[in-house]
Amino acid sequence: MDRPLISIIVPVYNVERYLPRCVDSILAQTYENIEIILVNDGSTDSSGELCEDYAHRDSRVQTIHKANEGLADARNQGIQASAGMYCSFVDSDDYVADDYIAYLYQMARANCAQIAVCGYQKVYPSKGYLFDRIFCENNTNKTVRVYDSFHALEALLYQRGIIASAWGRLFQRELFSELGFPKGRQHEDVAVMYRLFEHARKIVIGDEKKYYYQQRPDSIVHSAFDERRMDYIYFTQECITYMQNRHPELVNAAVSRHFSACFELLASIGNDKKAHGKAYEELVQEIKKHRKTVLCDCSARPVNRMAALGTYLSAAAVQKLCCIHKDDWKQFPRCHEDRKR
Repeated sequence: MDRPLISIIVPVYNVERYLPRCVDSILAQTYENIEIILVNDGSTDSSGELCEDYAHRDSRVQTIHKANEGLADARNQGIQASAGMYCSFVDSDDYVADDYIAYLYQMARANCAQIAVCGYQKVYPSKGYLFDRIFCENNTNKTVRVYDSFHALEALLYQRGIIASAWGRLFQRELFSELGFPKGRQHEDVAVMYRLFEHARKIVIGDEKKYYYQQRPDSIVHSAFDERRMDYIYFTQECITYMQNRHPELVNAAVSRHFSACFELLASIGNDKKAHGKAYEELVQEIKKHRKTVLCDCSARPVNRMAALGTYLSAAAVQKLCCIHKDDWKQFPRCHEDRKR
């Protein structure tokens, strides 16, 4: 049987340093029936020219040029232009293993899944060397987990080995027929991923690391706090309301996810709380509002429950907990617009 066409969508914005590595890794896929859609989102460096060069060199590549309107809109444009039965997103400063698509497709097909997810590996910059260094971790784990929609949502919200990123996974394109990324917002993946999981009948998760996630010092996560990042908790608040209306048994899971988001943003504010007083107070109030639910939820992550207990001491304790456990919260939400726009 012929393998179906798979569309790989790459939003591009001022990444001339990283783009060749990204696109070359996609062109090298062992699964050959692919189309690559490069969406140049108003780049002001040579990224647009690089996109055109790739389109002229390989018939599988097409380029869309548009005004700069953000990652969400670039992904939406790519979806609209795609023709594949499946689609996958790769951020333009990241790259993938040569069997990235083959691995995801084989899992999806073998398990009749509408979403397939692979593991990812963080890549850290090396001084003066473009191709960076990878912290070597065990990549021999062959574990594959299959979920129905409900249990996938539960794992996603409780952060049990599933993050809310759009990258590192394969989607049946029809899942986006009535869903899109919220234009002009940050943390846009958080807004749509639980809805995609709800619409999928089956989700398969493979632990092999096929996606290489570049850690950039100028990314949003690693930069100083910006008020626009409050979109994060607004989306997790929406998720709580959504679960209250559609899946009441998952409300506590959504609250736990919201609690993590609040702590991650507080960690980003750090000692700069005077400059972001309004955001700081809003985050502290949200934590106080939901801490009892998290503390009493045996399914919540231990770090969340410990933090909930600690917040009964004082607001200052909240800040200290954020600093102490900053890495615990920040390791999970690689799920948003983690790029300098």
